[in-house]
Amino acid sequence: MRQWQVIPNAVVFDNGAAFKGKLLSAFCNNLKIRLIHASVGHPQTNGKLERAFRDDMREFYAQYPTWLLEPLRRDLPAYVQYRNQVRGHWALGGQPAITRLREQHRMALPWVLERLESYACYEVGHQVIPATGTIRLFGRDAYLRPALANVEVTFWESLAGLEARIDGQCVVVLRDYRTFKQMAVYEWRRLPPVLYFEPYEQAIFPRIAVAQ
Repeated sequence: MRQWQVIPNAVVFDNGAAFKGKLLSAFCNNLKIRLIHASVGHPQTNGKLERAFRDDMREFYAQYPTWLLEPLRRDLPAYVQYRNQVRGHWALGGQPAITRLREQHRMALPWVLERLESYACYEVGHQVIPATGTIRLFGRDAYLRPALANVEVTFWESLAGLEARIDGQCVVVLRDYRTFKQMAVYEWRRLPPVLYFEPYEQAIFPRIAVAQ
């Protein structure tokens, strides 16, 4: 989105666990993007992507006798540029994919692009913090901080973790929240005996592509 400076109208994913979480749903909902999942057992729903995989395999990956990370990472940007801006497509009358992007898109405002990560969040619930300054999470005591005792906070899940907010401002965050949540389902015994929230500092997220 940053590279092309657009917000898509819709995105299509398969049904992998990475594409079924609440954060992705919240991100798409907050940006008014239609989130579409391929029908289970019906790969034709995702036919364009599967065809793209086949073409990429033939035109790029199969050109290498062995798959080594550094050569692939070095050469891939040039292939992506060719794939999107040079190679023609039958469905577009021989025009490259960039043609459709230029015809049908929603331009993204610079301030929206700058804070894309902030749209991946959703409210979990409210709670008055007990006098102990702790709450129960995954069968464990989770310490916030004494100053929050008897204060009502709103919990949000975000890319930073589980945030405790007061008046919309995050004060403490449990950064490994998603890891702990997965452990609680599959590896409960590996959960730490006590969980600790940290004072909130703005997280710096890696950016795959930054608008020029």
